[in-house]
Amino acid sequence: MTARTRLAASAALAAFALTAASCSTKLSTRSAPTTTVAPTTTVVGGSTPAQTKAADYRAQVTYLLLEQIFLLSRVTGGVVAARSSAPLSSSAAPSAASTATTTTAAPAATATTTTTTTAAASTTTTTSAASGLPTTTSVPASAAASTTTTTTAAGPVAPLGAPNDADAASALDHNSTDLTDLLSQPQGYGASFAADFYPLWTTRNNSFVRYAEAKATRNAAGASSASAALAANAISLAQLFHSHNQYLAVTTVSNPGTGVADELTVDNTAVVAFINSQAANTPTAINDVVAAAEKMRHTSDVLSSAAAKLDPAQFPGTALGTASNLRAAVTAALVEHAELAGSTTALLGTGQTAAPESAALDANTASLGNVVIVNFFDQATRVFNAIWSNYVNLLRSYARAKSSGGPTPNPSLIASDMQQVVDGLVAVADAQAASGPWATPLRVATGFTPKLASDLSEGIAEAYPTQYAP
Repeated sequence: MTARTRLAASAALAAFALTAASCSTKLSTRSAPTTTVAPTTTVVGGSTPAQTKAADYRAQVTYLLLEQIFLLSRVTGGVVAARSSAPLSSSAAPSAASTATTTTAAPAATATTTTTTTAAASTTTTTSAASGLPTTTSVPASAAASTTTTTTAAGPVAPLGAPNDADAASALDHNSTDLTDLLSQPQGYGASFAADFYPLWTTRNNSFVRYAEAKATRNAAGASSASAALAANAISLAQLFHSHNQYLAVTTVSNPGTGVADELTVDNTAVVAFINSQAANTPTAINDVVAAAEKMRHTSDVLSSAAAKLDPAQFPGTALGTASNLRAAVTAALVEHAELAGSTTALLGTGQTAAPESAALDANTASLGNVVIVNFFDQATRVFNAIWSNYVNLLRSYARAKSSGGPTPNPSLIASDMQQVVDGLVAVADAQAASGPWATPLRVATGFTPKLASDLSEGIAEAYPTQYAP
């Protein structure tokens, strides 16, 4: 059996291992006991507890928000690499005109300058215990004035020259477009949400790019300016969500805060942390990227549960129920697997060791193993870990072989969602070995993980209907 065929076969076995103990699922070879009542949910539109409309929406938001972090890390990593050789500067922050060179022209509908005013920054939203709805209070004008920031026009991040830099920037913008479309789905949000969200979100991405440029050139004033823009942007995004969904506060007085601005502030801090690691050339920067991705899981929970609360008929089911929790956790773990596997194979494809990325990939295997041990106990976990680790090692071997010019015959076809993920990861290794862009092939691979997570969660939820309620 060839290396690539072994990789494909091992991947299918790894997917099977997650649900080997499940009953009544298409991924299991076991038949359900004749006395078992079909564990389907009565929630409208949901075939199983893990596949209600509310669980679907939460899983998709989880996927796109986590993917955004990994895509952004590739863009900022490219920025740091491109700018770190530039003359160092501690001068004042670049003007709006100079920062415009880091972004492409925005679409006509969004090519406007966004200004965060004192009024926008002077709003605090709290939650009333009696009504459960967010309420707003005022902040003294002197406190609000310190956060007033003007940002440049929104638009996709510009390519920086290297083949994968342009591809990474394009993939990040496609993610922004997909996220805009997804977050605009709640019927209560109205038609204007998408037109307002996209420019604010891409402004956020560009502020991170500005921060990366400043850190790479040791421009302290530029980094401070970008940080202020991110803080103002978090308030603007939160106010947008609050204006369309009464269940989403801007900020709250709780500790930790549960408003959208509170969430984004935590997320921004995590992204800044990995950019700092990239600028310092820290070998384990990938760990900070994973930590930032994990923060987005809670943001996804906040946004998706509020959407389901606003439009319960559109998103029936419990967005934060146990079955939905399972699906979101599996989705996150598999998205991280695809992203980390892609990063590892891309580096190995150029002859690098990729030791930190490989270590992060192994840690992800342990995370998936936790899903197994919770549901199928120790013996199943040992089997899963052995199978999945073998698949990961074969993936690494394939990337190394591709880098060295070894033979790579076509794999046999395996009817499995996992095979589609593997095909995408193989394409990443092939593209990198050919010195071509690999961000988009990796996005294709990651795009199959939500369906795989849905299948796996379905099997587990059907096996334990009393443990995983809709």
